[in-house]
Amino acid sequence: MMKKAAYFILLLCISFACKNNGTAEQTVSSTTIETDAHVEESTLKFSLNDYPTAYLKEEGLEEWVDFEKLYQSMSRLSELNFEDVEVDLLALTTRVKNISKKQFPGSLEVPQLRSRLKVMEMQVLKSRYFTRHYKKDSLIPSIEKVYEAYNAFISRMLSLKEESTAVSSETVEID
Repeated sequence: MMKKAAYFILLLCISFACKNNGTAEQTVSSTTIETDAHVEESTLKFSLNDYPTAYLKEEGLEEWVDFEKLYQSMSRLSELNFEDVEVDLLALTTRVKNISKKQFPGSLEVPQLRSRLKVMEMQVLKSRYFTRHYKKDSLIPSIEKVYEAYNAFISRMLSLKEESTAVSSETVEID
């Protein structure tokens, strides 16, 4: 009987000790997150690949209005005003969906570009989720992933041209 009482008292002490430590850690960490978020807002710079004007001109795609609007939405998002970020992400979602519904112009209709656009669409939707449920520690990294997906889309678009010229030069040399 004495062992049971000692065990019960020990269990109560441990549970109270754990409760107090958890509360103290929460208070400290929430203060730290708020301070870090304010610092991050002022110093954030997202890496956005340049608009591939020369490439689009070479391919005869200067009139690809949807892509130009997508680039404008991405550059507007880089300002990252936390009051308007949800509106910017909504516009970006619409732009990505409009591009994915239509056929890509010319030689750009390839699965590699479609898949990168799908990844970008998924990242934008994740960022929109974080704006609704406003998790500062998750919103900024998710927007960084949107930029990574967009830059991968642009890089793949440019590498398609390089691959096609490499393949065409190899076939000429073989003949």
